Parts: sequence; C-alpha cells; structure tokens
Amino acid sequence: MRSAHVFGYDVKVLGMNDPWRGGDVAHSSGGGQKVNLLKQELENKWSEDILVLFVDSYDVLFLDTKENLLKAYDDLGAKVIFGAEDFCWPLQSLAEEYPIVKPGQKRFLNSGVFMGPASYLYEMVSASKIEDSDDDQLYYTKLFLNQDIRKKLEIALDHSSSIIQNLNGALNEVEVRFTEETGYLYNIKTNTKPVIAHGNGPVKVQFNSLSNYLAHSWTPTKGCQHCDETVIDMSKLEDYPVVQLSFFVETPTPFLDVFFDRIAELNYPKNLIHVTGHIGKSASSQMEVAKNFTDEYGSQYRSVTWLESSDESEGSARYRAMENCIAKDDCQFMFSIDGIVQLTNQDTLKHLVHTNRSAVAPMVTRREKLWSNFWGALSKTGYYARSDDYIEIVEGTKKGIWNVPFIRDVYLLSRNTVNLLMDRRLTSKKEADMEICRIAREKNVFMTVDNRYSFGYLVNAETYSTEHLHNDLWQLFDNPLDWEEQYIHKDYFSVVAPSVTMNDIQQPCPDVFWFPMMTEKFCRQLIEEMEHYGIWSDGKNNDPRLEGGYENVPTRDIHMRQVGWEEHWLHVLRKYVHPMQMKLFQGYDDKPWARMNFVVRYRPDEQPSLRPHHDASSYTLNIALNRPGIDYQGGGTRFVRYNCSLVQTKVGWVATFPGRVTHLHEGLETTKGIRYIFVTFVNP
Repeated sequence: MRSAHVFGYDVKVLGMNDPWRGGDVAHSSGGGQKVNLLKQELENKWSEDILVLFVDSYDVLFLDTKENLLKAYDDLGAKVIFGAEDFCWPLQSLAEEYPIVKPGQKRFLNSGVFMGPASYLYEMVSASKIEDSDDDQLYYTKLFLNQDIRKKLEIALDHSSSIIQNLNGALNEVEVRFTEETGYLYNIKTNTKPVIAHGNGPVKVQFNSLSNYLAHSWTPTKGCQHCDETVIDMSKLEDYPVVQLSFFVETPTPFLDVFFDRIAELNYPKNLIHVTGHIGKSASSQMEVAKNFTDEYGSQYRSVTWLESSDESEGSARYRAMENCIAKDDCQFMFSIDGIVQLTNQDTLKHLVHTNRSAVAPMVTRREKLWSNFWGALSKTGYYARSDDYIEIVEGTKKGIWNVPFIRDVYLLSRNTVNLLMDRRLTSKKEADMEICRIAREKNVFMTVDNRYSFGYLVNAETYSTEHLHNDLWQLFDNPLDWEEQYIHKDYFSVVAPSVTMNDIQQPCPDVFWFPMMTEKFCRQLIEEMEHYGIWSDGKNNDPRLEGGYENVPTRDIHMRQVGWEEHWLHVLRKYVHPMQMKLFQGYDDKPWARMNFVVRYRPDEQPSLRPHHDASSYTLNIALNRPGIDYQGGGTRFVRYNCSLVQTKVGWVATFPGRVTHLHEGLETTKGIRYIFVTFVNP
C-alpha cells in the first residue's frame, strides 16, 4: 500500500474483512475467491475506458509511476497482460500447450499481477464458474491456452518483464539500481525496468529484503526515506501510549544487576508501563536480582506481574506475556527484552514507540563483534544466513529501518501484532524466538530492525555459570568491556594517560606510588567472594599451598588460585598494571607475572598486624578493599626505612612499591572491625 501511495496509484482493496475461503495459497493451490471478488467489483464497470490493474496484496511492490506503467502497457500492444515466469504452475502437464517464446523470455502465466480494460477483465472472470477454493492461476491459464479466448480478449504475457517482474526463480536476473530519488529493479537479462515487482512463491524473505531499497525507501544519497512516515507524535506526555515491558532471563546471565538498573533508567513514564517478568529454571539462582528490581521500582509502574513457575518452557512464558498484554485494554505495545541486552540509550523505548511499527528491534550487537539481534537472510533450513547488506547494517555504513526475516532479544510489538502471534500457542523450550518469527513471517508481519542510533549491546552469556557468589568477576574474558566498566576505577584511565608522568602520581611515602585502579564494587564483591569461599589460611609458617610448603611471614589469607581466579588477575596485571609499571619503574619493561595473589584479612581476634618484612617481589601491589575508620579502626602500612605510614587508604586504590631492599614494611595493628587488602607480589 505504501508503494502504491508513493507513486500515486488509486487503490481499491477487495475482500477486506471478508472471511477467506480461498485455501492455503502459501502452501498449495487455491485463490479462486480472488476471481470471484474481482467479478463482483467489475459488474458495474463495463466501460472499456477504465483500465484496471489487479495485484496480489502482500507480495507486490510498485516501482514506478502510472504514466510509465501506461507507456509500457501501450508498448506491449495487447489488451489484457499477465506477468510471466519460468514455472508452469499448478499443472506442469499444461506446459507443452504454451506458445514457444524467444530465448531468455518467460513462457508461463502468473496470475499475481495482470491488467486490462474493465470490460475485457469482466468477460474474462465471467467466462466460467469457479469455486472460492479452486485455483485462480489454473483458471486464467486455461483461458490463456484457449486460442479463441486468447485472441478474442487479446491476452498476452509480459515475457520480458517490461511491466511485471515475477521474482520466483528470477532473483539472479535483477539488481537494485538507484536514481537520486529512489531505488528500482533492473532486469539485466532482458534490459528492462519493470514497473511492478511480485515476490511470488518461496522468495518472500528475499523480496522483503529487496523492498528495503525500492519505492523511495532508501538511497545512498538520501538515506532512509520511510523512517519518519506514520510515526507517533510524542511531543506531549499525554500522547505516550501504554506499553507492557516483558523481561525474560531464561539462562544464567552476566551483569544482570546492571541490566535492571538500565531498565529502571529508561526515559518513559513508569506509570504508563506494565511489567511482566520471567526467570527460567536454569537462571533461578538469579531470581533475587530480579526481585530487587521489582521491590525497589515496582510501585512506580502501572502494574507488575510475575510469570511464575520457573519450570515452564520459554515459549509458554512468552505466550503468557502476550496474553497479559491483550488482557489489558490499555496495552498498545509489548516491549520484550532478554537479560542479555544492555540498553545504554535511555530513549530506546520512547524511540521504538515513536516509529509505530508492527515489529521493530533496536539493533544491538556483541561489543566489537558482528553478532547481532537480527538476521538479514535465512538458510534453506530456516536458520541464519548472511545477507549482502548485513555487515553494512551492523557496522552502520547504511542506516535506516530494515525489513528482516528474524529479530530476537529485544523488540517492540504492536497490539495488533501480538494478537496475530497468539494465533498459535508457543511451545518451544529452547527456540521460542525462532517460532515467534516463523509465525510472524507466515502472518506477513513485517519485522524490522532500526540501526539509526546506538541503543546498547548484547552480553555473551554462553559460558556463564553460577557456581560462585559473584560470578561477574569471572567475566573478564567473555565480556571484557563490561568487566572493565564495572570493576576498573573510572579515574584509572586518567592516571594511565601518556601525558601523566611518574611525578604526577601521588607518593604518600618515598617511592610508594598510590593511584586508583579498582572500583568499590570490585572490592566489595571480592571480599564477599572470599568470605563465601571461607577457607582462610591459619596464619602459620607451614603452608601446603606453597611449592616449598613454608611461608616466612604468614598472614590469614586466601590465594586467587584457590577460587579459580588466578588467570583472570594475571590478565589484569598484563592489561592494566603493566602500563603503570612502565610509567613508574622506567626501564623495567617485563610483563608482570605473579604467583602470590591473595586477599589478607586482619582482625583483632585473629591476626591484627604483621611484623616488618620485605616482600618476595620486584614490586608489590597492595589494594585497599574496605574503608578505614568505618569498616575498621587502626590498620595501615608503615615503611620502616622512611618512618612513613599509609593509613588513610582509599577503597580500590593501589599502593605499589619495590619489594626488596628499600621498602621494609609492616602491617599496623587493626584494633576494631576487619581490614581487607588484596596483595600481589609481581615478578618475584
């Protein structure tokens, strides 16, 4: 309909809101009802002056103006013109009865698009009786193959696709070309520029993909031409529709607390949002994180509904979310979002509602990857295939709203679309997204992805486990940027900048360099992880954890290799500590490595202090994990040679100093509470 309006065609829709009795034409023969509908419409339009163009609805695009259509029609020199294709359908046995055509031309009739004077068409559709469930293409084929009728009604086929381009079996014969104003199809086999494109047969996905560039939709010079059509005016608060936000955490998911923080920060009135939530069985250990969100913000939302029963299938949960939206008369859109989606753009929901699409997904990708939440094409088995423009869309060299065959993870559905999807109950346990999109394609729902703005990204949850207390600490390799944002101090990037020299770094004692490195969140979670593990050393010299079995200056501690985090910390040393090492210890370029990486616990009734000692290291890192004067009293580090103490430490700040010869030091007594520090002996 949009392409018809763009090129100025007057459209009369036949059979709108009538029950369909023409059979399942997508999978078998049928469609006779279309013949009868046209007959009813033409009964009072016998004038030969009225030229009628009949087209199928959901798989046809207009590519040019009425004027160019009429010119091409006159050039063909027939009264009634049908499109042509390479397949004789539905009866292959009739192929031999067709007239022979020139090499490269299409031989067989396709009834998806035809045109002619009203009187001629009426005589054609009145030639014999046809039941609604009979096949319309077979009906017209028999008329065409009857030489007397073909001659009388001057019926011809558009063998060279001058007007009508049927795409089934011909996708490799066409290419998209552009004028300054629009994209169009060019048939490189017949050197024609068709006026109408028909995505007949099993090429709907490819046809929809082509439509992204046709009929004033997108050009290289103008960009997206349709993106701002039919949008909702949201300039006033009263214009905001009510939305249902449905979140799904079906598998263990990293950084889920951040996910919910960002949901709460969406720039959309909470009193206009119904919330539904579902936590899958395998993610049940993360229910507390989700409950914290609803406990804190639930009263601000229009309603909150938990889709309980964690053992139900994902498909069933998503279906129940749809039911919940339809059951609420005010629910105009359903915003579905999975826990792996991190929305960094607070206007995402507002933007999607504004687009007013049947189904639209904000494009999100795994960070610095091509993995996204949409597919540009499908394989023969219905799974992922890379479209020609996939990389350009993902990388943003082409921006717009794109018709695609598959969206997942985060998308907005209109109420009408939700109704259509509920026609079939979802049962999938693992691939509910595949099932939803398959139904959408069968219902001719246009699924789109919007890549005009940066909306957020996807976390990688493939290897995420919940065996620890704070499992996100282990995400350094799978989600390195998220890990960095959550655990590396924001001011670290200022001190590590090339313009900052050694002399710019704080030195509370001689050659004791002090700078921010880890966040308070990291420090808190590391403490809690150690206490959760709970197997602290006894503070004696005999230590079976060490290769030699003996510790000269023992502490109450837990080593990182005990909790499976040694490789992660060694990576931190190489990535974040090494640049500071180069700045602070000039000429010492070796990449840092350490075997002794441990959290020490000081408390009055256990081990309150540590005698003067040198560290077995080239240099030592000592990170304060909690707050002096609040979490504990006393404590700190005294450097004996300089009679200088670092007492008022800051959480997440690292004190680094040479381990041997010059920096004999002691741990000052903790008199109250518990003091935690994270120590690393670098390059022993």
